[in-house]
Amino acid sequence: MGIEQRRYKRVILKREVLINGSIGAQGLDLSVGGMYVHTGRNFAVGDHITVTLPLNEKHISIRGRIQNTQESLGMGIMFVDMTDEQKTEIERFVESVAQAIAGSGKKTVMLVDDDATSRRIYRSKLMLDGFSVLEAQDGIQALGQLEKEKIDIVVLDLYMEQMDGYKVLSIVRQKPEWKEMPVLVLSARSAADDVDKAVAAGATEFLVKMMTSPVKLSQRLKSYFSATR
Repeated sequence: MGIEQRRYKRVILKREVLINGSIGAQGLDLSVGGMYVHTGRNFAVGDHITVTLPLNEKHISIRGRIQNTQESLGMGIMFVDMTDEQKTEIERFVESVAQAIAGSGKKTVMLVDDDATSRRIYRSKLMLDGFSVLEAQDGIQALGQLEKEKIDIVVLDLYMEQMDGYKVLSIVRQKPEWKEMPVLVLSARSAADDVDKAVAAGATEFLVKMMTSPVKLSQRLKSYFSATR
């Protein structure tokens, strides 16, 4: 989804939705800007559709555009031409779910990566496994999220524009409130210099993308949280 859509708070949906009034799909997550769904039907990027959402006692139908597709994971939909009433209804629903998650003790993970596809793949698995997931496309957005939200663990790419992962690590480790927060570096690069520099900057662990599937990342995060019980 576009940059603005990625800044919206996302919550797990896990409800059946209808596409074009007749095609069933499993909602995976939802924000005011759009949603991710899994369906057995194929749609092309750029297709315009209508999505009918069950929000509490109401069903609302919203126009959307297919932004991306990922085989076996689903497709991302960006909402378009929303009315103020529709936007308000989704905002209320998202906030109610977010408050319920906060009260349930569910752990929040922030994915920091300038690769939208990578974030999407990892996010889908983590949300299905019960994590609350926030996203940032660079270090500046990541620090802004940390200031506003309660985040339990950060998964951080190293090489990004605006502000790279090394700078994020140095800032995070200087803040008393973030100093002990686990920060897992997840990078496509794995040279010894990259690993040494990341660990020296304060990385809790260094993971290589090529060797870390969404399933493995989820398992690794669960091990951190189980160790703190």
